[in-house]
Amino acid sequence: MTDSPTHESVVSMAMLPREYRVMFEIEEDYWWYRGLRVLLQGLLAAYVAADGSAKILDAGCGTGKNLEILAQHGDAWGVDIAQEAIQYCRLRGIRNERTLVASLLELPFPEKFFDVAFSFDVICNIQHDVAAFREIRRTLKPDGYIITQLPAYRFLWSAHDVAVGHKHRYMARDLRVKLESAGFRVKKLTYLNMTLFPLIALLRFARRPAATGTRARSDLAPLPRTVNALLARLFSAEMRAAPQRRFPYGISMLAVARRIE
Repeated sequence: MTDSPTHESVVSMAMLPREYRVMFEIEEDYWWYRGLRVLLQGLLAAYVAADGSAKILDAGCGTGKNLEILAQHGDAWGVDIAQEAIQYCRLRGIRNERTLVASLLELPFPEKFFDVAFSFDVICNIQHDVAAFREIRRTLKPDGYIITQLPAYRFLWSAHDVAVGHKHRYMARDLRVKLESAGFRVKKLTYLNMTLFPLIALLRFARRPAATGTRARSDLAPLPRTVNALLARLFSAEMRAAPQRRFPYGISMLAVARRIE
């Protein structure tokens, strides 16, 4: 029996369990997460009311680092399909009622509840990704925004994708079509991480033979301090510009889209 659009299994949508521990342990300082938090702050400034009145969804909150930031800018809730992720959120001190185990295909919120939904590297884990976009749209207020970051280019598929549960990597035209078919108008669509694209692409190609089964490992691993600092500086500089710029290629994609009626 195949999964229906609203009943994909937890195992099929989640990362491998050990990856949540890895994320929790390194995301404070790891160059990738440091750069994404720079991007997140820029997006919050551009799309979220400065008075703290916004209702914000972290759709696939992982171990909760971004949710901590979102809660500083509004009334924020996080959901994740994995109980392990929610347990790590609670270790961060995030209130129980603001972190829920739930699927992005069946969100436990009423219609037209949120002003904005953020989803970083999560909808790509759902086979029926358009159904997830539609479900997030259901919970957004009219003219509410979805802001999503997703992996780019199928030819970059590697062991990293297997370990973190990806089902899709995207190209700009395909992502636009999916968002529009789910009831959004795309306001911004750009690739991300252009600067480090050659280095990461080479790593992904080298790791492609390992891209099978539960033995796969993500790219997340501690680096020498000087290397991590250099990568963080390069990636953060690009992410600081990303809310205003469009990049022609990259490892990831950023889409900002508004709910239309």
